[in-house]
Amino acid sequence: MFRWRSLLNLLFKSECHLCRRDSSEAICDRCKTQLDRLQHRNRAHLWRLSLPVWVWGQYRDELKQAITTMKYYNRPQIGEHLGECLGRAWLAGTKHHKHPPLAVVPLPMYVKKRRDRGFDQAEVIAEGFCRMTNLPLVAQGLQRVRPTRALFELSPEERQRELKQALRIGAARSELQRLDRAILLVDDIFTTGATARAGAEALRSAGFSVYGLAAIATTAR
Repeated sequence: MFRWRSLLNLLFKSECHLCRRDSSEAICDRCKTQLDRLQHRNRAHLWRLSLPVWVWGQYRDELKQAITTMKYYNRPQIGEHLGECLGRAWLAGTKHHKHPPLAVVPLPMYVKKRRDRGFDQAEVIAEGFCRMTNLPLVAQGLQRVRPTRALFELSPEERQRELKQALRIGAARSELQRLDRAILLVDDIFTTGATARAGAEALRSAGFSVYGLAAIATTAR
């Protein structure tokens, strides 16, 4: 689908999904440059957490705008681009480090929220990430079984309580078993890590190994 979309953009006039200028690609070169300057200097600075975290950039300025536009203005193409950026950075940053064979599982939205939005941003990001890394994507490895309040309004303790048993193994359990790989979770933003820890706990309780989380942006310095 991605290749067909790129071909159609070449054949028909299109525009950048961020600045709305004419562009043959979903994100124009100018906006790509603005986003690239927000890459985190030390992407693995959160890898020492109990759930290791790999981040691409800092959640501010153009990157914050890009994620907001993707989620609230129906621009999944931005997520695809950011996922590819994350994938390229992952390949560059891990090429000298051994890790187990991995499968990618996005942290899911609640089904009604996904239906209202039209897509799941973590899944779209994971698609771009897997396109770059050639890692298998297991889109339904997890499912969110109940809605949760907006986490940015809550304290870390409240987030943990809100997410308790909100995530569980999804319909793709048998696929995860067949792949028999450690799991790399993928999400858009890492803040306190409450959602990622809840997903990791659900997977580990079912007997799966969780390697860590890869996220587009973090609020942590």
